[in-house]
Amino acid sequence: MSIDNLVPLASVIIAFAAVVFTTFFLARQTREISHERNALALLDAIDRISAAPVVEAFQQLQGVHERYPTDEDLRSRYPGSADERALYVVGQYMETVACLARRGVLNASLIVDAVGLLIRTHWQTIQPFILHRRRFENNDYIYENFDWLARYSEWWKDVPRPRNDPNYDPQQFAPGRRVRAPMT
Repeated sequence: MSIDNLVPLASVIIAFAAVVFTTFFLARQTREISHERNALALLDAIDRISAAPVVEAFQQLQGVHERYPTDEDLRSRYPGSADERALYVVGQYMETVACLARRGVLNASLIVDAVGLLIRTHWQTIQPFILHRRRFENNDYIYENFDWLARYSEWWKDVPRPRNDPNYDPQQFAPGRRVRAPMT
């Protein structure tokens, strides 16, 4: 083989190696960007669940079931009420986040790890009224995603964590045990 044949072959090999190298690192960067985007979406969802308008709406909804105990009360006094407006706020935030978690767009286990108690408490505030509305309107789908996320949260809080993960080791901070940094 002469040098005239070797130079083009070396150029092709170098170009191929550059393409493979670039593809590998672009794929890795894309995966990292995806994780970052998911983390930001998760933080935004948690922010929405604990946002002031949502907290205020749930405060407004304390005792909502007692304010509309009968079907007639629900029919005559609920439409246009402050409770109806508060439930729209709840639907806008909680139902949207719960729907995204239920469909796998957001990681439901991370959401309930972060704000599970808040989700369960919020659901307990309105559950009797929602069950009444479902029966009254003959519609089992009213706030079904929020209901699902609250039930998932209830289930998740009792799920045992992986034994080999030091972030969930119940003895991690036991007296006399050396504290380890969380694993990532």
